[in-house]
This record gives sequence, C-alpha cells and structure tokens, in this order.
Amino acid sequence: MKIEELENAPQWLLDANTYNANVDIIDGVVHWYDGSWFDGIWHGGEWHYGVWHNGIWQGGTWHDGVWRGGRLVKVFNADLPPVS
Repeated sequence: MKIEELENAPQWLLDANTYNANVDIIDGVVHWYDGSWFDGIWHGGEWHYGVWHNGIWQGGTWHDGVWRGGRLVKVFNADLPPVS
C-alpha cells in the first residue's frame, strides 16, 4: 500500500522522498516491497525490493533490489548488490 495509507507509519518513513512506494507494517516493522527511495534515513525494517537512489541506510534487512548510491551505516542479514 502507499505510505500515506499506512496506519501508524513512523515519522522517518513519512519524511522520506519516495516514489510509487509499496509498503506495509507488520508487527511494527516496515516492509518495503517496491518503489524508489530518493532521500531520507531508513531506520530499519525489511527491504524486499525496490530502487535505492540516495539517502542513509541506518540498519535493517536488505533482501533484494537495486542500490544506486547513498550512505550505508549498517546492514543486517544482507547481500547488497553492486552499485549500478
């Protein structure tokens, strides 16, 4: 669903610059399924797929997607793809 349709979305997600995001919150954890992240600070959760253009990755689990740039602070359980 769209970010603005989420109930109790964390402020960091609401503040992010995104496009066409498909996200959900399951047991209090943000799950990103598709869309583009252009700027903001990701504060944890599950990234299943999408395009990361820029921003700060502050932690979470990266499952799949395209990493184009940004700053990686810490990652849990991830095999990040090469920057394309």
